[in-house]
Amino acid sequence: MFGVLAADSHDHTVVVHVTPGELMDGRWRLETRIGQGAMGSVFRGRDVKTNQVVAIKILAPEHCRKPKVVARFEREAEKMTAIQHPNIVAFHGHGRRGVLPFIVMEFLEGLTLSEVLEKNGGKIGVHETVSIVKLIANGLSFLHAQGLVHRDIKPQNVFLTTEGRITILDLGVVRDQANPGLTRPGAMVGTPYYMSPEQILGVEDIDKRTDIYALAAVTFELMTGRPPYLGNNNFEVLYGHKNTPPPDASALVKSVPARVSQVLMRGLAKRRDERPSDVTKFINDLEAAAGTKQIDLSRAFDIGTGERTRVVPRATRPPSKPPPPIAADVPEADNSDVLSVPAAPSETAVSGEQKTVVMRLDKNIAAAETDERTRDKNVVEVLPNSGQLRVVVTAKGAAAAAKIFVAGKYMGTTPHTLTLSAGPHQVRIEMDGYRRVERWALVVAGTSTNLRVFLEKA
Repeated sequence: MFGVLAADSHDHTVVVHVTPGELMDGRWRLETRIGQGAMGSVFRGRDVKTNQVVAIKILAPEHCRKPKVVARFEREAEKMTAIQHPNIVAFHGHGRRGVLPFIVMEFLEGLTLSEVLEKNGGKIGVHETVSIVKLIANGLSFLHAQGLVHRDIKPQNVFLTTEGRITILDLGVVRDQANPGLTRPGAMVGTPYYMSPEQILGVEDIDKRTDIYALAAVTFELMTGRPPYLGNNNFEVLYGHKNTPPPDASALVKSVPARVSQVLMRGLAKRRDERPSDVTKFINDLEAAAGTKQIDLSRAFDIGTGERTRVVPRATRPPSKPPPPIAADVPEADNSDVLSVPAAPSETAVSGEQKTVVMRLDKNIAAAETDERTRDKNVVEVLPNSGQLRVVVTAKGAAAAAKIFVAGKYMGTTPHTLTLSAGPHQVRIEMDGYRRVERWALVVAGTSTNLRVFLEKA
């Protein structure tokens, strides 16, 4: 059922490639490959002892000789062992098939919050948002009670099931305050749109207030249709988090009460000691400001099943052709390329990439590298030497249908996913009554990038 993939003269480790039908550790049967990304594959599987359907995430063979990657993957499994909560993805087991580590977790049907936003015009109502955020807070409160900090709360890492259950996904960068483990001093981990000032600085004593900041940023986006800080690149977004006062959500969207906006501003405070002391305090303040209203999340949104089903956040949908036995290497950072943190960003902030990034800080200089955890969830097919560019446009706080041009050629209307050759591409966005926007987008082979454009009135 499996074959040898690699064994070189310097490393006598034999790496195997798993296929549907194989039995893992005598218990977990692989049924169908439902996702594939640069970091590995996800299979729909079955527990042969209980007949329960499960999701099985397997690290890609070429990464098995990378100790840090394997350690991070297995660290996620170890952390999940002690975590059992209805608002956190359930863990069933983990192990190795030869040298291939794998994680077994519950099989979920539904959408990520990022997809919920996309299907609902870019934003959702205040009461629906509060109902969702309250359940995220429940899961975070449990993590914090275990001395853990998630560090990467974002719409892509929160799942809404068809039954209306909210589930936090992806514990790959969870930090144990008692045992920091793989986190190096001066390393910054997170996603720029939701990253706290202390994460940007790479401070060592990250605590639960970092997750409160991210939760406030997610709440802001759910209500307004845009993250708190925008920019032409990641550094401008990070500059906003570090230096610019929190925006007023009620000024952006009239349906957001001023009291709710004030709660969000406190959650987005630059200084940790000015934020709510815990997520329970944050959600209590939010409910008091918004007013409580019972929302049935299973009926509030058109979630559906089928093609939009998700299981875990890292993998992409499988290509229509059989994948090659060894995926393309994940681009590694060139530490010789040092980028200076920019001066104050321009006032016209129109786009940004939703990637999780790792930055190493050397005094006031940051070198950025794309983290292996940032594979997109909406890829239909990734061809050799090509990647996906997902273009989403927002105007007046709502998703908009704008024309996309790449190198002057009309490519369709937003939202739209383009398959492009790897490398830089000039993208132009046009919509009647709004300023034209031109941006360069870098497409990486085998991965997908989100290009989010915020249009302004002409």
